[in-house]
Amino acid sequence: MERQTTVTLIRYLIRRVGGSILCLMGSLHGLVTLLFVVIPSSGAPQSGHNLERPAHWKVRYDDAHATEERRFVVMRPGWHVFAGPGGVFWDPGSFASGNYSVSSTIYLFPEGDPEESGSARLDAPFGLFLAGRDLESEAPVFVSFQIDSAQRFRIAEHSGGDARDLAPWTEHEGIATLGEGATGPVENVLAVDVRADEVVFLVNDDRVAALPAERLPLDGVIGIRAGAGLSLHVTEIEIGPNRRGE
Repeated sequence: MERQTTVTLIRYLIRRVGGSILCLMGSLHGLVTLLFVVIPSSGAPQSGHNLERPAHWKVRYDDAHATEERRFVVMRPGWHVFAGPGGVFWDPGSFASGNYSVSSTIYLFPEGDPEESGSARLDAPFGLFLAGRDLESEAPVFVSFQIDSAQRFRIAEHSGGDARDLAPWTEHEGIATLGEGATGPVENVLAVDVRADEVVFLVNDDRVAALPAERLPLDGVIGIRAGAGLSLHVTEIEIGPNRRGE
Protein backbone atom coordinates (compact mmCIF):
# COMPACT_ATOMS: atom_id res chain seq x y z
CA MET A 1 0.00 0.00 0.00
CA GLU A 2 2.13 2.88 1.28
CA ARG A 3 5.26 1.08 0.00
CA GLN A 4 3.80 0.83 -3.52
CA THR A 5 2.96 4.53 -3.48
CA THR A 6 6.46 5.48 -2.31
CA VAL A 7 8.23 3.28 -4.86
CA THR A 8 6.09 4.63 -7.70
CA LEU A 9 6.78 8.22 -6.71
CA ILE A 10 10.52 7.63 -6.23
CA ARG A 11 10.81 6.21 -9.74
CA TYR A 12 8.96 9.18 -11.14
CA LEU A 13 10.98 11.75 -9.16
CA ILE A 14 14.27 10.15 -10.16
CA ARG A 15 13.30 10.81 -13.78
CA ARG A 16 11.87 14.29 -13.24
CA VAL A 17 13.50 15.97 -10.22
CA GLY A 18 17.07 17.29 -10.13
CA GLY A 19 19.32 17.16 -7.09
CA SER A 20 20.57 14.32 -4.93
CA ILE A 21 18.12 11.65 -3.80
CA LEU A 22 18.89 9.70 -0.66
CA CYS A 23 17.04 6.40 -0.38
CA LEU A 24 16.82 4.66 2.95
CA MET A 25 15.39 1.23 3.53
CA GLY A 26 13.71 0.36 6.78
CA SER A 27 10.86 -1.49 8.39
CA LEU A 28 7.60 -0.03 9.69
CA HIS A 29 4.93 -2.29 11.22
CA GLY A 30 6.40 -5.22 9.30
CA LEU A 31 6.38 -3.44 5.94
CA VAL A 32 9.58 -2.66 4.05
CA THR A 33 9.45 0.99 3.11
CA LEU A 34 11.52 3.43 1.13
CA LEU A 35 12.09 6.87 2.56
CA PHE A 36 13.64 9.62 0.48
CA VAL A 37 14.77 13.21 0.68
CA VAL A 38 15.22 15.51 -2.30
CA ILE A 39 18.11 17.95 -1.90
CA PRO A 40 18.11 20.92 -2.06
CA SER A 41 14.76 22.11 -0.70
CA SER A 42 13.75 25.62 0.26
CA GLY A 43 10.49 24.58 1.92
CA ALA A 44 9.77 24.77 5.63
CA PRO A 45 10.78 21.75 7.78
CA GLN A 46 8.20 18.97 7.61
CA SER A 47 6.97 17.52 10.89
CA GLY A 48 5.45 14.14 11.64
CA HIS A 49 6.55 10.54 11.20
CA ASN A 50 6.82 9.12 7.71
CA LEU A 51 3.78 7.10 6.60
CA GLU A 52 1.72 8.34 9.55
CA ARG A 53 -1.05 10.92 9.56
CA PRO A 54 0.30 14.39 10.47
CA ALA A 55 -1.32 14.91 13.85
CA HIS A 56 -1.47 18.71 13.75
CA TRP A 57 -3.13 18.95 10.32
CA LYS A 58 -6.87 19.56 10.02
CA VAL A 59 -9.38 18.13 7.51
CA ARG A 60 -12.80 19.34 6.48
CA TYR A 61 -14.85 17.23 4.06
CA ASP A 62 -17.18 18.76 1.50
CA ASP A 63 -19.93 16.48 2.75
CA ALA A 64 -20.42 17.24 6.43
CA HIS A 65 -22.06 13.82 6.82
CA ALA A 66 -19.20 11.83 5.23
CA THR A 67 -18.54 8.67 7.21
CA GLU A 68 -15.40 7.56 5.36
CA GLU A 69 -12.05 8.72 6.73
CA ARG A 70 -9.69 9.77 3.92
CA ARG A 71 -6.16 8.45 4.36
CA PHE A 72 -3.64 11.29 4.54
CA VAL A 73 -0.02 10.61 5.53
CA VAL A 74 3.41 12.17 5.71
CA MET A 75 5.48 10.80 2.80
CA ARG A 76 8.66 12.79 2.46
CA PRO A 77 9.12 14.93 0.59
CA GLY A 78 5.56 16.02 1.25
CA TRP A 79 2.26 14.34 1.96
CA HIS A 80 0.09 11.76 0.23
CA VAL A 81 -3.69 12.04 0.05
CA PHE A 82 -5.29 8.72 -0.88
CA ALA A 83 -8.63 8.42 -2.69
CA GLY A 84 -11.63 9.31 -0.54
CA PRO A 85 -14.23 12.02 0.07
CA GLY A 86 -13.44 15.50 -1.25
CA GLY A 87 -12.26 18.16 1.16
CA VAL A 88 -9.63 20.62 2.30
CA PHE A 89 -6.49 19.77 4.28
CA TRP A 90 -4.42 22.32 6.15
CA ASP A 91 -1.74 22.99 8.72
CA PRO A 92 -3.06 25.74 11.04
CA GLY A 93 0.43 27.23 11.08
CA SER A 94 0.45 27.81 7.30
CA PHE A 95 -0.81 31.39 7.39
CA ALA A 96 0.12 34.30 5.13
CA SER A 97 -0.87 37.96 4.90
CA GLY A 98 0.04 41.04 2.89
CA ASN A 99 2.11 40.50 -0.26
CA TYR A 100 3.41 36.94 -0.62
CA SER A 101 3.71 33.97 -2.96
CA VAL A 102 2.73 30.35 -2.51
CA SER A 103 3.60 27.41 -4.73
CA SER A 104 2.97 23.69 -4.60
CA THR A 105 3.98 20.72 -6.72
CA ILE A 106 1.13 18.20 -6.94
CA TYR A 107 1.21 14.74 -8.53
CA LEU A 108 -2.03 13.12 -9.69
CA PHE A 109 -1.96 9.32 -9.79
CA PRO A 110 -3.81 7.35 -12.51
CA GLU A 111 -6.85 5.20 -11.86
CA GLY A 112 -6.16 1.99 -10.01
CA ASP A 113 -6.57 0.23 -6.71
CA PRO A 114 -7.04 2.98 -4.08
CA GLU A 115 -5.24 0.76 -1.55
CA GLU A 116 -2.14 0.95 -3.77
CA SER A 117 -2.26 4.72 -4.41
CA GLY A 118 -4.57 4.54 -7.44
CA SER A 119 -7.26 7.14 -8.05
CA ALA A 120 -10.85 5.89 -7.89
CA ARG A 121 -11.83 8.53 -10.48
CA LEU A 122 -10.16 11.35 -12.43
CA ASP A 123 -12.98 13.80 -13.08
CA ALA A 124 -12.65 15.73 -9.81
CA PRO A 125 -10.62 18.95 -9.37
CA PHE A 126 -7.65 19.55 -7.08
CA GLY A 127 -5.24 22.30 -6.13
CA LEU A 128 -4.62 24.93 -3.46
CA PHE A 129 -6.76 27.06 -1.22
CA LEU A 130 -5.83 30.43 0.30
CA ALA A 131 -7.34 33.00 2.66
CA GLY A 132 -8.86 30.30 4.85
CA ARG A 133 -10.90 31.57 7.79
CA ASP A 134 -13.28 29.85 10.20
CA LEU A 135 -12.48 26.54 8.53
CA GLU A 136 -13.88 24.47 11.38
CA SER A 137 -17.07 26.50 11.71
CA GLU A 138 -20.39 26.02 9.93
CA ALA A 139 -19.47 28.80 7.48
CA PRO A 140 -15.85 28.32 6.36
CA VAL A 141 -14.36 30.91 4.00
CA PHE A 142 -11.53 30.36 1.52
CA VAL A 143 -10.42 30.98 -2.07
CA SER A 144 -9.61 27.92 -4.20
CA PHE A 145 -7.29 27.64 -7.20
CA GLN A 146 -7.94 24.28 -8.85
CA ILE A 147 -7.20 22.35 -12.02
CA ASP A 148 -8.72 19.19 -13.46
CA SER A 149 -8.05 16.39 -15.94
CA ALA A 150 -9.77 18.29 -18.74
CA GLN A 151 -6.86 20.79 -18.81
CA ARG A 152 -8.92 23.48 -17.09
CA PHE A 153 -8.43 25.79 -14.13
CA ARG A 154 -10.86 27.61 -11.90
CA ILE A 155 -10.59 30.26 -9.19
CA ALA A 156 -13.51 30.51 -6.77
CA GLU A 157 -14.47 32.18 -3.52
CA HIS A 158 -16.13 29.82 -1.04
CA SER A 159 -18.34 30.89 1.84
CA GLY A 160 -20.23 28.25 3.75
CA GLY A 161 -21.66 25.88 1.16
CA ASP A 162 -21.66 28.47 -1.63
CA ALA A 163 -18.99 29.11 -4.26
CA ARG A 164 -18.67 32.18 -6.49
CA ASP A 165 -16.51 32.09 -9.61
CA LEU A 166 -13.70 34.61 -9.75
CA ALA A 167 -12.43 32.91 -12.91
CA PRO A 168 -14.73 30.19 -14.29
CA TRP A 169 -13.49 26.85 -15.60
CA THR A 170 -11.14 27.75 -18.46
CA GLU A 171 -8.97 25.54 -20.66
CA HIS A 172 -5.22 26.07 -20.69
CA GLU A 173 -2.81 23.91 -22.69
CA GLY A 174 -0.03 24.31 -20.12
CA ILE A 175 -1.87 22.09 -17.61
CA ALA A 176 -0.39 18.58 -17.64
CA THR A 177 -2.80 15.65 -17.74
CA LEU A 178 -2.50 11.88 -17.57
CA GLY A 179 -2.12 10.31 -20.99
CA GLU A 180 -4.09 7.30 -22.09
CA GLY A 181 -2.79 4.19 -20.38
CA ALA A 182 -0.56 6.17 -17.98
CA THR A 183 1.09 4.05 -15.30
CA GLY A 184 2.77 6.84 -13.34
CA PRO A 185 1.65 10.18 -11.87
CA VAL A 186 1.52 13.50 -13.68
CA GLU A 187 3.06 16.64 -12.19
CA ASN A 188 1.69 20.19 -12.04
CA VAL A 189 3.07 23.19 -10.15
CA LEU A 190 0.44 25.66 -8.96
CA ALA A 191 1.48 29.10 -7.73
CA VAL A 192 -0.19 32.30 -6.61
CA ASP A 193 1.63 35.64 -6.42
CA VAL A 194 -0.11 38.18 -4.20
CA ARG A 195 0.93 41.75 -5.04
CA ALA A 196 -0.25 45.18 -4.00
CA ASP A 197 -2.16 45.77 -7.24
CA GLU A 198 -2.98 42.30 -8.55
CA VAL A 199 -3.01 38.61 -7.74
CA VAL A 200 -1.36 36.41 -10.37
CA PHE A 201 -2.20 32.71 -10.77
CA LEU A 202 0.27 30.37 -12.48
CA VAL A 203 0.35 26.74 -13.58
CA ASN A 204 3.75 25.31 -14.51
CA ASP A 205 5.11 28.88 -14.68
CA ASP A 206 2.42 29.92 -17.18
CA ARG A 207 0.39 32.93 -16.09
CA VAL A 208 -3.21 31.75 -16.44
CA ALA A 209 -5.11 34.57 -14.69
CA ALA A 210 -4.68 37.87 -12.84
CA LEU A 211 -7.27 39.53 -10.64
CA PRO A 212 -7.31 42.99 -9.02
CA ALA A 213 -5.93 42.72 -5.49
CA GLU A 214 -8.59 45.07 -4.14
CA ARG A 215 -11.25 42.50 -5.06
CA LEU A 216 -9.39 39.61 -3.47
CA PRO A 217 -8.07 39.93 0.09
CA LEU A 218 -5.98 36.81 0.64
CA ASP A 219 -4.90 36.97 4.27
CA GLY A 220 -5.48 33.62 5.94
CA VAL A 221 -4.65 29.92 6.08
CA ILE A 222 -3.21 28.09 3.05
CA GLY A 223 -3.75 24.41 2.30
CA ILE A 224 -4.66 21.62 -0.12
CA ARG A 225 -7.93 21.16 -2.00
CA ALA A 226 -8.40 17.47 -2.89
CA GLY A 227 -11.38 16.38 -4.98
CA ALA A 228 -13.25 13.17 -4.26
CA GLY A 229 -11.65 9.93 -5.39
CA LEU A 230 -8.26 11.37 -6.37
CA SER A 231 -4.90 10.03 -5.22
CA LEU A 232 -2.50 12.97 -4.86
CA HIS A 233 1.04 13.56 -3.68
CA VAL A 234 1.93 17.10 -2.61
CA THR A 235 5.70 17.58 -2.32
CA GLU A 236 5.62 21.05 -0.75
CA ILE A 237 3.58 24.12 0.06
CA GLU A 238 6.12 26.92 -0.10
CA ILE A 239 5.22 30.38 1.17
CA GLY A 240 7.60 33.28 0.62
CA PRO A 241 8.09 36.77 -0.86
CA ASN A 242 6.13 37.59 -4.00
CA ARG A 243 7.66 37.39 -7.46
CA ARG A 244 7.28 41.04 -8.49
CA GLY A 245 10.96 41.30 -9.37
CA GLU A 246 10.90 38.48 -11.95
